[in-house]
Amino acid sequence: MAAIDLLAALRAHPGKRLTEGLDDATVNLLAHSHPDLQAALEAAAAEHSRLKDEFPELLDLDEEAQLRAVQGGYVNFYAEDAINPYIALVARGPWVVTLNGAVLYDAGGYGMIGFGHTPEAVLAAMARPQVMANIMTPSLSQLRFERALRKEIGHSRGGCPFARFLCLNSGSESVGLAARIADINAKLQTDPGARHAGRQIKRVVVKGSFHGRTERPALYSDSSRKSYQQHLASYRNEDSVIAIEPYDEAALERVFAEAGEKGWFVEAVFLEPVMGEGDPGRSLPPAFYAKARELTRGHGSLLLVDSIQAGLRAHGVLSIVDYP
Repeated sequence: MAAIDLLAALRAHPGKRLTEGLDDATVNLLAHSHPDLQAALEAAAAEHSRLKDEFPELLDLDEEAQLRAVQGGYVNFYAEDAINPYIALVARGPWVVTLNGAVLYDAGGYGMIGFGHTPEAVLAAMARPQVMANIMTPSLSQLRFERALRKEIGHSRGGCPFARFLCLNSGSESVGLAARIADINAKLQTDPGARHAGRQIKRVVVKGSFHGRTERPALYSDSSRKSYQQHLASYRNEDSVIAIEPYDEAALERVFAEAGEKGWFVEAVFLEPVMGEGDPGRSLPPAFYAKARELTRGHGSLLLVDSIQAGLRAHGVLSIVDYP
């Protein structure tokens, strides 16, 4: 039996398909040399047999109608053309099999940022019994994690440059914490008697940047700012954020010069070492990073390097300190 025949039942439904995937000959050829692909095909056949009783009304629909049915109860904050036109049924490594039996190679989605879809080593580690202890309860897992971080971060430069770590639940939450630290520094810098006492607070980003959708991270996100200005009352008179052309050193210097002339204090410069939404994959030039570090240090403000998803995907390392 050819490998693709495992998907016969998935493809037998009459609905019109949007996503065709790889051709059958390619799937049959690669299944012999890619165990993850063979495993995905077998898993898809098994999973489909379990769906007949759970979703009998779904399987015979056109794929477009299936998409609407599956996500109809949710608010999707992505644009329609950014939503994948298929229902992912199973995945192994880089291979995804859709509900209608299309086989896809995932070269850059969320599942491929780390170890691929359903990585066996990760699943095995997660399946072990664990003490559910947060930072209030000392646990050996905390020491293991710290040692693993220190071994990885700074591996290209002779050692980890960070003294301590904070663990948070999401990228947006971590940027929110960084913004809170910048807020604390801004108060210290602008309080009565301080170096920048009484100055108006400004914030600097590059056009197209994205740092999160919650509170302060959203404020620093230029890519979504037009929508916020259109729909949110809190943005009606919000003019604290200055967005410059990506990686324009002269423009960055002008902002800090203008801050001196107009009595501003630049709370922070937020940068993505690799852009994730505005211009996906675009990297931060080392010269611009150096200029931002020079200007923020001289001004008494902070520099945030937001390397969470795109940076890991592009460079395969956890921190900008190990970028080439």
